Amino acid sequence: MTDSANIPEPAAEQSLLRRLRWYLAIAVVAAVVVIVLIVSGGGSDDDDGDDATGDIAPPATVEPADDDAIDDGATGDDATGDTTSPAAEEPAEGPADEPIDDATDAPEPTDDDTAAAEPAEPAEPEFPGVGSEAALANPHCDPETGNIRVPLVDAPPCVVEWPEGADNGGNTAPGVTATEIVMVLRVDAGQTELLSDVGSIPRGWLDGADIFNQNFELWGRQVRLEFIDASGSTEVAQRADATRAVNDFQPFLAFDATTSGEGKAIFEAEMAARGVIVWSTGVSWQETQDQPGFRWSALADDRVTMLHVAEYIGKRVADYPVQWAGDDDMIGEPRRIGMIYTDRWSRDFMEEQAAQNGFELVEAVSYDENAENTQRQERARVIAARMKDADVTTVIAGTDNLFTRTITEAATEQQWFPEWIITGHSGQDTAFFARIYDQQQWAHAFGPGPLGVFVADQPNALAAFFEWHHGREPVSLSERFSLSSLKSPMACIHMAGPDLTPESFTQGCFALPPSYGSYCDCITTPGAAFGEGRLPWTDYTGFDDMAEKWWDPEFERTTATGRVVVGEYMKVDNGRRYAVGEWTAEEPRVFDPDAAIGFLEEFPPNDTPPSYER
Repeated sequence: MTDSANIPEPAAEQSLLRRLRWYLAIAVVAAVVVIVLIVSGGGSDDDDGDDATGDIAPPATVEPADDDAIDDGATGDDATGDTTSPAAEEPAEGPADEPIDDATDAPEPTDDDTAAAEPAEPAEPEFPGVGSEAALANPHCDPETGNIRVPLVDAPPCVVEWPEGADNGGNTAPGVTATEIVMVLRVDAGQTELLSDVGSIPRGWLDGADIFNQNFELWGRQVRLEFIDASGSTEVAQRADATRAVNDFQPFLAFDATTSGEGKAIFEAEMAARGVIVWSTGVSWQETQDQPGFRWSALADDRVTMLHVAEYIGKRVADYPVQWAGDDDMIGEPRRIGMIYTDRWSRDFMEEQAAQNGFELVEAVSYDENAENTQRQERARVIAARMKDADVTTVIAGTDNLFTRTITEAATEQQWFPEWIITGHSGQDTAFFARIYDQQQWAHAFGPGPLGVFVADQPNALAAFFEWHHGREPVSLSERFSLSSLKSPMACIHMAGPDLTPESFTQGCFALPPSYGSYCDCITTPGAAFGEGRLPWTDYTGFDDMAEKWWDPEFERTTATGRVVVGEYMKVDNGRRYAVGEWTAEEPRVFDPDAAIGFLEEFPPNDTPPSYER
């Protein structure tokens, strides 16, 4: 894992943090962390960029993974098809004792008789054939785990091997041919000139795509990445970029890989409106429902986050008096819950969930997540003043990683020292970012967040996966983050079978078994899954569960390079993860060092990726 010493100091300029936050927030990391997540290795809270994105995180894939992919085109007993046995012939008409001369008197065979006598053509193999004997016999499969033979805990299930030269249907959808799947990436201006630069964004994505092209089953096709430079962040520029991407490349799938954190929403919505699947570093619930099957993310959407937060407060916070505020006058008082939230969240939904969980919001104020820094600072002052005037004792921090810094500084200016409820929105529960929040405030922060327990000074899962394939460690953030972004959509294609369309892609994603987190009693990476049954809606985002944590501003550890880092998220109950509906009704054991862990020295058994020779 890249050591935290290699990450810019907290004093780095806001512009650099703004560029980094979208990568660090993936995951987990998501990766990694940790979806997580990601959309890096093992779902961590560490300060390093990999931890922030999680291994995440990944949309969900499978239980402990171990295989690579494919066997012969047959599927179990259907491999050769049933041979119809000739039907028993009825005796010819006439006296029973009068023999029939086979040479001259046999009745002419009918069409039905001919069909009965001749073996049927072998049935076409069914793809992807998960769970079949043919899939488990695939040379890229680990039959002991039922997953493809790659060193990932969430490797996708084994599928039937695709016969070389077989007909995969050719042009099954825009951006899909018999040999290629076109994916387009919108990148920062000037990046398309750096395809050969190892440290560049395009080069990192090309190196990442190569891993999946070689190890996942893509049904006779290979992914071809195309790049366009972003022409700007305005609505006009984003729409123009979408038009150019579709006209020039007709992609099947798109990513916005710009690092500014601004100017993505319109581009992604426009691409989806044009029938292109979009895999995002973050998408709102409303966007996934307005454009179902075309808007995806490894990270949890806003409503998943609000479900967790409302349940947590209702079961563990609202009915107890204030304990951990920074203002002694608040201690022992009944809690008055407020919320500061990004404009991408729905206040109505949160108030509905609060009511269902037995509490109310006494104040709730939003901010524009994509506003300029000066606007955000002014808004933060207004918000802090309103919260103080409303006597809010306990505030839900529905804030991205940078605005959390801004609002905590504004709170101290206003001499307002409440309890802060962590939500983990946009990588907020990444230790690197938490170290730049106002420590007088964040020393009183606790609650649920998606990032899991990190493993100190160990290669994260995706970095190890990269080294397993390429024979070298990843040398750039884009090499790591490309894996976090590509892993889930590639797994969906792996599960979709040869007839690749947006519809079969969706079904492939839904067919991925839930992975990581509470699904396997794993603690380093968020649990992830797509589809029906786990939430009150069809789920197109990955992260599903959260861990309880609190911020310790004085926790110290020494990295492998000898650097001392201060401040860490302490995970309660050894990092146990909770799915929606699983939070227990009890007062939280936060701010108790004896009941929490900061990090691990090695991966726990359930979180340890399988080991294979390359």
